[in-house]
Amino acid sequence: MGSERNRKPQDFGQESGFALLIALIVLALLSVLGLYLSLAATAEVRISDNYESYVQARAAALAGLSHARALMRGLRFDDLLQGPDGVHNTSKSSLARARTLANRTPVDWTVARMLDIQDPSASLAGLVDDGTMSMGKNAAGNGVELIPPFGIAQTVKNPSGSGTVVVSRYFVKVSDNSGEASEIAADPGNDPFHDGDGQIIVRSMGVAQTFSEETKNGARKNSLVVFEARFKHMSMFELDSPLVVQGTGVDCSSADMFGSTLFAIQGGGANYGISTIDTNSTDGIFPAQQILTRLTAQQGQNIQGAGKQPSVLDFSAAIRANADKKLLLDGAYVSNFIAQTVPRFADSSYSGSQIWGDAAPAQLGHYDPSQPQNAPGQTPKLTYVNGDLSVDGDLVGAGLLVVTGRFTASGNFTFCGLILVIGAGELNIGGTCHVTGGVYVARLSGMGAGASWGVSKLTVKDSARLNYDKEVVKMAVSLLPPLQLSFREITNIIDP
Repeated sequence: MGSERNRKPQDFGQESGFALLIALIVLALLSVLGLYLSLAATAEVRISDNYESYVQARAAALAGLSHARALMRGLRFDDLLQGPDGVHNTSKSSLARARTLANRTPVDWTVARMLDIQDPSASLAGLVDDGTMSMGKNAAGNGVELIPPFGIAQTVKNPSGSGTVVVSRYFVKVSDNSGEASEIAADPGNDPFHDGDGQIIVRSMGVAQTFSEETKNGARKNSLVVFEARFKHMSMFELDSPLVVQGTGVDCSSADMFGSTLFAIQGGGANYGISTIDTNSTDGIFPAQQILTRLTAQQGQNIQGAGKQPSVLDFSAAIRANADKKLLLDGAYVSNFIAQTVPRFADSSYSGSQIWGDAAPAQLGHYDPSQPQNAPGQTPKLTYVNGDLSVDGDLVGAGLLVVTGRFTASGNFTFCGLILVIGAGELNIGGTCHVTGGVYVARLSGMGAGASWGVSKLTVKDSARLNYDKEVVKMAVSLLPPLQLSFREITNIIDP
């Protein structure tokens, strides 16, 4: 007690000041800690939101590419490049810009970072429609936009109320592979709105909203992801004859290979009537010669083309020299294509033996070769029959018909397109059947590495007619999905 009494008043003041200092230091430390925790929490929210928006943008970009891939079946590449109005700027500066890699991106990177994904029309006003996924211009007017320039919104159920909300949007653009050797070889003018080599580039941009912020590259309120894929038109079945027979040899489907003097096989001025593909060039058996020996002199006059009568040619060497068409000699590839690819994309599929009279179980399609492929009313179909098919009656169809078993047609069967008889490789047509386009017959047994070619069988009789039409064959082949040659992600570093 004595010591407390002996302390001077200023001593107590010094202790109070020291306590206040400590309190202030502690308060400052707590404030700094609180600020740090607040900033850390904000950063975590930003990181989480940025990642979520990136995932949404990525999913949208992939969805756009898948959508475009599905839509390309049945469309001409030139129509895709030129857009729904079929018009593009032909000035030198515009054509030069259209050939650049940056022109492949659907929306300018800077614009895409700031646009409103709910309604981007204000940001994209004046955007040209070149490269828009569409049906292409036709005689009736502009083609239908399948993926509009303003993109397609991806929505989810509104978690805060009724209806849906837009979480992302994708934009798609089609461009030519301008400047590449294969393109220039087929299109010396390097026209970016004309496909020369059967290859196009498709880019899909996914956009999803995130925190708005300023970056060194400008304002940003959206996450962006861009994917690019290269597609090639499948041309291996574009064979320049009304009738193509492939295998180790050719035999009759019935008593005679050619059963009358009334049938007609017409290849036109530049193409042979019947072409053969010999899958074994070393066995001393020549399919073209086998066909010729089955013809009488009068029957030979019914097979015309390229100024020849009878017009029969073995073009195996030309097939082997063509990078695309030599796939026809790969039994593993062809067997997988027929068993796996075609059924996946068929409009109608049938399993087991089929007998069709005046009507098929489903529409076989309609096509008028005097009208453009994309004209209203053109509805060609891809029909797949895994088994034998017998057609007898007034049945009419168009598009691509694939039969893995024996194909027999009589009556007044009329077809506009391409018929592939692959598997049993046996064709027997008669009556007043009329095919405009082409027929391909190939004997192929087994699957994968075990696939092997055999002797195809053929009979054409009565008043059957086969007339080659190149544009009709191209239409039919376009019903097959294009081959995807490559896939990659594009960044603004790769393509600023």
